Amino acid sequence: MDSSIVLAALGGLAVNVLDLMELRNVPRERWPDFKSVVYWLPFVLWPLLGGFVAYVYQEAGTELSPVLAVNIGASAPLILRGMAAANPVARRRINPGPGA
Repeated sequence: MDSSIVLAALGGLAVNVLDLMELRNVPRERWPDFKSVVYWLPFVLWPLLGGFVAYVYQEAGTELSPVLAVNIGASAPLILRGMAAANPVARRRINPGPGA
């Protein structure tokens, strides 16, 4: 396995580590359920996504420096998260007006 793919996977893992570090700002009663598999799933999926995107870049002929590989790995999950938050398919409600 190429070192760029490993570095990209570590970049994807860094996103999760940052989320863990932010828990110090959240009251304990609002902490997630650490025993849930759903909570730990991103710790596997985000690094895989970051490594996959780096692999795709390499297959396209792009030479990845170590810094660029980590950047790609960290940005891939963040871009996907942002796209999911800005759901353009959300149903819009039509206001029929008064008396309807």
